[in-house]
Amino acid sequence: MNTLRLVSEPPLPVRGVVRATWLLLMISCCGVLACGDDDLPGGGQATPVDSIALPAGFRAQLLRSAEKGEGSWVSMTFDDRGRLILGRDKRGVVRLTLSDDRGQVDQFEVIENTLKHCRGILWAHDSLYVCATNNSGFYRLRDTNGDDQFDSVKELMPFDYQSRYGHGPNQIVLGPDNMLYVVVGNDVAFPEGFAADSPYRDPEDDHLLPEPRDTVEDIRVGYVAKTDPEGKNWEIVAGGFRNQFDVAFNAEGEMFTYDADMEWDVGQPWYRPTRLNHVVSGGEYGWRWGTGKWPDYFADSLPTTLDTGLGSPTGLEFGTRSQFPPEYRESLFMGDWQHGRIFQVELTPRGASYGGQYKVFLEGGALNVCDMTFGPDGAMYFITGGRGSQSGLYRVTYEGPEFAAPSLDAKQTDLSLASAAARKVRHQLEQWHTRSDADAKAIDFIWPHLNSDDRWLRFAARLAIERQNLELWREQALNESQPKASIAALLALAHRGRAEDQSQLLTALGRLPLATLHREDLLDALRVWQLSFIRQGEPSEADREKVLSQLSPLYPQTSGYVNRELCSLLIYLQAPDVVPRTVKLIRTAIGQEDMIYYSQRLARLSEGWTNETREAFFDSLLAARRFQGGKLLSASLQNIQEDAIATLTEAEKEHLKPRLEMLATAVDGSSEHESPSASFVKQWTWEELEAELPRARHGRSWEQGRTALAKAQCVKCHRVSEQGSSTGPDLTHVGSRFDERALLESIVQPSKVIDEKYRLSSYLLDSGELVTGRPIGVSATMITVQTDSMRAETVPLKRAEIEQTTPSGLSPMPSGLMNVLTLDEILDLIAYLRSSGDPQADAFQ
Repeated sequence: MNTLRLVSEPPLPVRGVVRATWLLLMISCCGVLACGDDDLPGGGQATPVDSIALPAGFRAQLLRSAEKGEGSWVSMTFDDRGRLILGRDKRGVVRLTLSDDRGQVDQFEVIENTLKHCRGILWAHDSLYVCATNNSGFYRLRDTNGDDQFDSVKELMPFDYQSRYGHGPNQIVLGPDNMLYVVVGNDVAFPEGFAADSPYRDPEDDHLLPEPRDTVEDIRVGYVAKTDPEGKNWEIVAGGFRNQFDVAFNAEGEMFTYDADMEWDVGQPWYRPTRLNHVVSGGEYGWRWGTGKWPDYFADSLPTTLDTGLGSPTGLEFGTRSQFPPEYRESLFMGDWQHGRIFQVELTPRGASYGGQYKVFLEGGALNVCDMTFGPDGAMYFITGGRGSQSGLYRVTYEGPEFAAPSLDAKQTDLSLASAAARKVRHQLEQWHTRSDADAKAIDFIWPHLNSDDRWLRFAARLAIERQNLELWREQALNESQPKASIAALLALAHRGRAEDQSQLLTALGRLPLATLHREDLLDALRVWQLSFIRQGEPSEADREKVLSQLSPLYPQTSGYVNRELCSLLIYLQAPDVVPRTVKLIRTAIGQEDMIYYSQRLARLSEGWTNETREAFFDSLLAARRFQGGKLLSASLQNIQEDAIATLTEAEKEHLKPRLEMLATAVDGSSEHESPSASFVKQWTWEELEAELPRARHGRSWEQGRTALAKAQCVKCHRVSEQGSSTGPDLTHVGSRFDERALLESIVQPSKVIDEKYRLSSYLLDSGELVTGRPIGVSATMITVQTDSMRAETVPLKRAEIEQTTPSGLSPMPSGLMNVLTLDEILDLIAYLRSSGDPQADAFQ
């Protein structure tokens, strides 16, 4: 075994045939591989099934706990004989033969023991494909002599992976076209040998005012690649992900992935929750390094399909091949390693894409789900493990009464047919993403879809246009009169046009009816201005003045997102009064994300300040020291502070000396700079507030409702329209599902009804102590439980000392939040939530 470990870690990377030859030599020299290794984990007990909550009628079985030396398991696939093959966390691949009744493991064998950190594994085309992350490669294993052992190991693609954190080559999936789809995280550069005409190519940061500290040597984003069984021809299908672990195809052949958040960004404007994405040809999903993550509304990206808050996405599988009831067979199942659960997602056709809702399908204490699949028997199989933790293999079956397949009503049928037609059009447009030989007739087919109300069709059409000869469509883009189509066409020209096209492009943008554009169209137009300046260079002085005269009157708007993009553009264009107008937005911001965004934009400006605006700006930095968020929040605030101080003259430093001295001191428990103030008003009861509810329907104050949202700390976890945080449920459309009474009840009595997606777990320890919270870190011996999400307080627990784990009856949302509000503020808040924050709603008239 010492020899095995020594030669399995060569001192220098070995590529191509040389590496394949070395791996073959390893297998032939070692002979029959041992079933375990002393330096691999295992030997404990996986989470028992009585700690796993499932819907009625479902049954979970624990088929095997990894024994000593069997390792921690992170990926899984079934071979053509119904045997399970598991990729191990540290190194190697194992094969499990199940009993005839699938109730236990009859045989466990190690079939490969040199490939390191096997995050992806797939049986297809009479071969075993493996993504060995820490070997930085994608491999094909074959049995060429029929002895049921893999005697051929060939590297099909090396990856430039240089991270230690598992953001490299991930899972492999067989597509409906029998091609191999390889999922790659954001720490891998685009390898050589990929098709130059790939649907996704040449990603750029594309930020008008980039943060210098975000600079990286190359643009590294997660992507999905496609190749043939021999690994000869490669293309990149879509990109702009962080660290998507897996992909899955639905019955219509549409691809989805579950992308990771960067939890250190929580509380900042660039935080993106874990998200389900519909992956389409050429799709750009906007993840970039540091503060540079694109907002969902950028016109040259595609939006999230479904956000699921904090988590660690892992395996992904549709229930199409399951023996579950019909309603589950159309569902998508998604693993969350961090919180020990599997989500069930119901997708609804929506134009050329989908919308979705999710709920918890399965959950258990310390159930760190790594991967899942459906077996030949239609049962769900999933494994736990990863990062050296104890692994278990589980089987989930349905044993309840049979259910008939749900029937669609007329409206649902029409929606389904319309969506199928829209997807067909999208696929026709996508044919041009890899072709550049369109003629005038093809342009005539593509062009009308630039005016589509469906964002997914506009995106597909715009990308198709970009891939064609510029001379075929430049003039048409400059002369398009329909606002929506004009914006999409000019975006294509900003991407592909020359610097000498800029003046005409800006003139065409200036013809848009900016004052009457819908918010989404205005955001798209602002993005085109930005892209023109980013890609085509600084405008002439005459063009700069012209654009300023068009954009300056729009600032500020009621839309926070529009304000953000106008702010960046006006700073870039050197608008003379951008500082006081933006400082006012900072002072009136109800969420810390807006305050951070505007402060970061202003911090490097040295002109346009007065003593009053400087004082207000640094007062906001003092208040920001009380902000709560992820690990990088304090560093971001420190960067803003350093940038702002660097722009000060000596006279300004002297004037601001008391504030600068306060910024240089540690934060204490008392500050004059917390906003808005939230003193105790009254211990409100349900009965007295319920009686006042009819008053929430008319004569309310929109501004006071907006302020109450921050005062009651709602925005620390929730988003309403464009304000607040994304760590808890989005409340933007909560008013369409709940009336005033239900909204009030959920705030005053948060534990009365708890959504299973947000339910906490209670851990009873051997000492008798009860710890309640959500697991945020799992290792082989420890669980880290977050006991207070608002203060980010955690408690480490030894797994051996946990006697029992049960679902908690306490909501993660604290009670008593209303006690800092007056009666009128409470009613204004209810009206604000009921109206989705719309100032034109009837309640505010």
